[in-house]
Amino acid sequence: MIEQLRTLLSRLAGGDVARGEVVLLLAAIAAGLALRVAYVLVTYDHTLAGDEPEYYLEGLRATEGKWFWTDRPFDIPHAGMWKSPGYPAWVSTVYLVLGVGVGKLLLLQTVLLGPIVILLLWLLARRLFDPRVATAAAFVGALYPHMWQWEGRLYPEALALPLGILLLLLALERVPTPRLAVAVGAVMAASLLVRPTAFFFLPGVAVAWWMAAGLRRGTLMLGLSVLVMVALIAPWTARNYRVANDFIPLSMQDSAAYGTFNDDAANDPRSPYAWRVRTAREEELFNGPPIPDAEFREELQSRALDYIKEHPVSLPKAFFWNGLSRTWDIRRPQYAIDEVAFEGRNEKVSVVGIAIYFVLLAAALVALWRLRARRTLIFPLLAMALAASMVFTSAAATRYRLPLEPMIVVLACTVLVAFLDRRRGASVDL
Repeated sequence: MIEQLRTLLSRLAGGDVARGEVVLLLAAIAAGLALRVAYVLVTYDHTLAGDEPEYYLEGLRATEGKWFWTDRPFDIPHAGMWKSPGYPAWVSTVYLVLGVGVGKLLLLQTVLLGPIVILLLWLLARRLFDPRVATAAAFVGALYPHMWQWEGRLYPEALALPLGILLLLLALERVPTPRLAVAVGAVMAASLLVRPTAFFFLPGVAVAWWMAAGLRRGTLMLGLSVLVMVALIAPWTARNYRVANDFIPLSMQDSAAYGTFNDDAANDPRSPYAWRVRTAREEELFNGPPIPDAEFREELQSRALDYIKEHPVSLPKAFFWNGLSRTWDIRRPQYAIDEVAFEGRNEKVSVVGIAIYFVLLAAALVALWRLRARRTLIFPLLAMALAASMVFTSAAATRYRLPLEPMIVVLACTVLVAFLDRRRGASVDL
């Protein structure tokens, strides 16, 4: 069994994998799975919060034959596109097969996705660095709460995380080929159908392929990826047009900027530019006569743009508070913990998560400096990080950076391994 698994992992890793590596990887997966399952069993009956009720209800309605039905924003059930379809489709399928139940869904989600995430993280670290970094990353990924707590909640991040790691695996430090470009386009499409903000990966892919294959071929391969991505998303966009009689590429989520660019958010003394569901400006819109989804979306987008035009300084301020401070948690730890109740997370687990995150982030920054000569890796990562900060300027929280969390773990583990090597060397000298 171990030998068969070693052969498979060697093929996936592109090099010989020692038996000891396999044993350690299995130990990391076992530890991570046990922790994840325990978390679900203890907290599955939590009060649904944030976006969780929406995903639960969309899954419930699908069992009645009403796929992708929502009652937002006017409490009128209808076929809509309030969220991207990937995660609602996952919830709906599980409910249809196993029956409606949050506990069953979260347990399946954890048992299925947890080992996949740890394995992909191990593969990413091993391909970019070495077996020791890979083993360290697997154990950190197994235990670090910010890598697993979303699997225990009804949030699309449960699917976004493995898709994000897979995209990093396919794009970083690889010479692009047509086959690889098609694969990246397919994973990008899946990521966008799960989380519309995932397009922040594209600048990093572009930089990686330009550096690996030159501007001309890199652009050609990137174009092929985008073509595949658009082709796979197009059926959902066409469905939205039939339902809403308007061009809505993915979901109503592209109107979210209204919750950031308004007087309530701008003048919040404790959490400036923090996104909010309801604002004084939109009170009459949410409580007024129901209007079609497309008209509602257009009105929210128009109000956000009008506010930016009237208050141009709000854009750099929102970039600082959201794109930098909230996305990367460069703020007081308590402010990150303030998000926990709104998202339905467990506070104690989140406190541990943010404490570990600050250590990992500091180590990852050190790693970026140590690896500065490795431009084919560092520049694409910096492009992704900057693009993420720009995308999340309109709305940000700890969970939004999740698809890039694995890279923080891997970079931090390179510093950990280097530190252990120095300690070992010092001990030998003594």
